Amino acid sequence: MDRSTLRRIQERTDVNYSSKWRQAQKYADHIPNSLVNLTKNLSKASRILLLDGKYVSVLGEPVCVHIAYDTGIGVVDFWIDDAENKTAYSYILRQLKDRGYEPVCAVSDDNSCISTLLAEENIPHQLCIFHLLRSLRRMLSGSAAVNAEILPRYQVMYSRIKGIFKIKTIEELPERINQFRKLQSAWTTYKQKRTVDWFWDKVTRAVMGLSFAEKVPRTNNLLENLNGQIEQRLKTFRGVKSEKSLNKILKILFYLRKYK
Repeated sequence: MDRSTLRRIQERTDVNYSSKWRQAQKYADHIPNSLVNLTKNLSKASRILLLDGKYVSVLGEPVCVHIAYDTGIGVVDFWIDDAENKTAYSYILRQLKDRGYEPVCAVSDDNSCISTLLAEENIPHQLCIFHLLRSLRRMLSGSAAVNAEILPRYQVMYSRIKGIFKIKTIEELPERINQFRKLQSAWTTYKQKRTVDWFWDKVTRAVMGLSFAEKVPRTNNLLENLNGQIEQRLKTFRGVKSEKSLNKILKILFYLRKYK
């Protein structure tokens, strides 16, 4: 329940809303955490793992919630730390492995600490194409705005790269790549050459998910939606007073949200 719901309960029952909130906190102490639920539901897991960090505020100070989300059963672990970092994600992966969970493929944005860790762990990595295209637009528009207009001299380049990143089957890739190579010699400015280098660095991981029999999402939208729920929930609480309280709120939210 959010704070406004607790206030309405107080109005109708004369039970102080803070007492109800303490009951909710006690409820969190008695429900299984994400790792326990993972162990219970391991056979239902897709082993397609989404990773992302969500910054929230505790007493006005930012902390990062590192989230691991299986597309079959939901959140399988999370960790709160001062900032998004490789150590936190490494700890999560070790916790999952100790419980018999080995990811087939991981999906994330192009955060360097996630990319480096997945490469070290030899876990195939699908980059979120939504974030890739946003980075590409920023590179070719000269603006950080999400919908910034692509400069006319870069529109063909943008269109070709976008077309490759958004292919539906892996069989389409060779022809698209050959067409891209034919145009590459015409792109001679510094920005064009830098963008081409960026493309070759990202393209394998942009289409990685198409190589699997399992259904691998090519965006991080499932986690983005969850992050939106976290943000909305904490907004109604008007802040969190402690990391312990935040942990309990997230534990309840993740437990109730999706476990089959």
